[in-house]
Amino acid sequence: MQILYLGPPDMLEHVRSCFGKWATVNLAAEEHAADALLPATDAILDAFMGVPFPAHRLANAEKLKLVVTVSTGSDHIDAAALQKRNIPLLTLADQKETMRNITPAAEHSWLLLMACARQLKAATAGVLAGEWNRNKYPGIMLQGKTLGVIGCGRIGEWMSRYAAAFRMKCIGFDPYVRDWPPTIEKVDLSELLRTSDFISVHVPLNDATRRMVGQAEFRQMKRGVVLVNTSRGEVLDEAALEAALRDGTVGAAGIDVLGGEPDVAGHSLIQYARENDNLIITPHIAGFSPDALRTLLSFSCQRVMKHLSAP
Repeated sequence: MQILYLGPPDMLEHVRSCFGKWATVNLAAEEHAADALLPATDAILDAFMGVPFPAHRLANAEKLKLVVTVSTGSDHIDAAALQKRNIPLLTLADQKETMRNITPAAEHSWLLLMACARQLKAATAGVLAGEWNRNKYPGIMLQGKTLGVIGCGRIGEWMSRYAAAFRMKCIGFDPYVRDWPPTIEKVDLSELLRTSDFISVHVPLNDATRRMVGQAEFRQMKRGVVLVNTSRGEVLDEAALEAALRDGTVGAAGIDVLGGEPDVAGHSLIQYARENDNLIITPHIAGFSPDALRTLLSFSCQRVMKHLSAP
């Protein structure tokens, strides 16, 4: 059995130990390496999300029987092309028990929220430039403020727990969650936008959520709101976000995702962040932690073996 592993090279030996003699594991970190290995590949184990798998690339994987992602999202993979060939695509989106205590994405979201609240980017840049002016970088006290969570699943619930620790009020909008978290007050989207001091977005990317926060939504927000997005870049209208940052509607934003990633060298928000301190961008690292990844890789390797060993 030939497994194509896309992920951190330092996890390769762990992946190989999980499979043992059951399979040969080949590492690919770039598109050309993946292309060379795909024709002999039986299963793809993707913990990277940096190599897109459109239909034409998947077509080269003639022996492919299974794709497993070590992530909840899989918008970089052409699911329709796989479906036509009856090739399963397994993600972590429906693995609630496994994901329940995997917290890096929520922790990073909270980090971005606090960094925005305390003008961390500007303050550290000022020190490195030789300044020492505490009056130049006033911070927002979190206690007593309202956090609005768009998407009240696992990560949204963790955000509400962190908010409670800081004595914040937490409200949320999510029309799909069945077991509503007791730490979040349920409201409609309009009320959330109007009343939140901080807004954090945690939704999957699909037809219903694409550009769900756009110009009309920014107009409803409190002036100076702090916005965090660690879901997918396409969930926001990024041009509208830039306009809202420029005119002060959004006081600051912390984002871990961009539309079109990883090919973002010319992205307008990166250019904006180079020239302005009220936008923090990190390279889709929220969910990446070796501690968590090791656990999830072990689980995902078991999924591969169970699925392909089944009669």
